[in-house]
Amino acid sequence: MPFLVFYFTLFVLLIFQGTHVAGEVKTPLGTLPEEVGQNPVAAVRWGILLIVIGFLGGALGLLGFRVPALAAARPGIFGLGACVLALYGLWVVFLGRKPEFMGKPAVADDHSHGHH
Repeated sequence: MPFLVFYFTLFVLLIFQGTHVAGEVKTPLGTLPEEVGQNPVAAVRWGILLIVIGFLGGALGLLGFRVPALAAARPGIFGLGACVLALYGLWVVFLGRKPEFMGKPAVADDHSHGHH
């Protein structure tokens, strides 16, 4: 029974995260500074993928209560969902958001320390 809690929590999390990342392109929530931008096309694609995997995993999990073959496939489907979530996390951390420095730097770059 605890497996089912984690199973359905994962796929609901994928749905919510997908709607967040896809919707943030159109209406930013302001959780990041303006200098940190994201690729809008990639973000929407990730959002759609997360939403589809979330609904598909949830639907297959629910159908598993009627079809024993789908119930036996739940661990594999859970693994697929976890892998997609891990890949999305890597994309967010390493590729999804790039800082774009705009304006003047806060500190002068002349390196004058008063001694020469």
